[in-house]
Amino acid sequence: MVHQPQPAQDIINKFLVRSTWPIIKALFKEPFVKGVIGKDFFSPRTLSALISRISAISPDSRRQWGTMTPDQMLHHLNLATGSAFGYFTLPNESNVLSQTLFKWLMVDLLSIQPKGLQLPLNFKIPQLERFSFEEEKNLLLEIINKACNSTSTVNWSPHPYFGKMTDTQWGRLLTVHIDYHLKQFGA
Repeated sequence: MVHQPQPAQDIINKFLVRSTWPIIKALFKEPFVKGVIGKDFFSPRTLSALISRISAISPDSRRQWGTMTPDQMLHHLNLATGSAFGYFTLPNESNVLSQTLFKWLMVDLLSIQPKGLQLPLNFKIPQLERFSFEEEKNLLLEIINKACNSTSTVNWSPHPYFGKMTDTQWGRLLTVHIDYHLKQFGA
């Protein structure tokens, strides 16, 4: 069963409000994208490191924070990354605020993904929904391989929340987002 999020109806809603405090805390903790060079994502070294870290995840991996299970986390990363290549069709949740302020904050400024973030607004996996761990893991490895070996993101689909992004922005976002979730499960 493929998760099909519903498009957000409001620019400002309870999920956006709940994400404000994690973003503010992250701004004071690590306010700049230091050490995250977007172009580095598209390298054999990054691909090798990600394959190793993803391979270290098992169905029994314990989360360090959050509520997702390992299979849900892998599916979440597949949705987030695979939508750029047409593996999944996600609704356009972008708006002027997400394409400007939030893209600048989350992609261009912050060097970490804040814990407790609830953006995109309707990009949630229901807590009881489960997925085949091996299928999700193999798909993520396939998508990561495709992403890291891309020479350009010009033909990638727009991000469902941030809209059109440059190679550097995609590289930063994927580096920070994938790292966050792999660390969430100790990899």
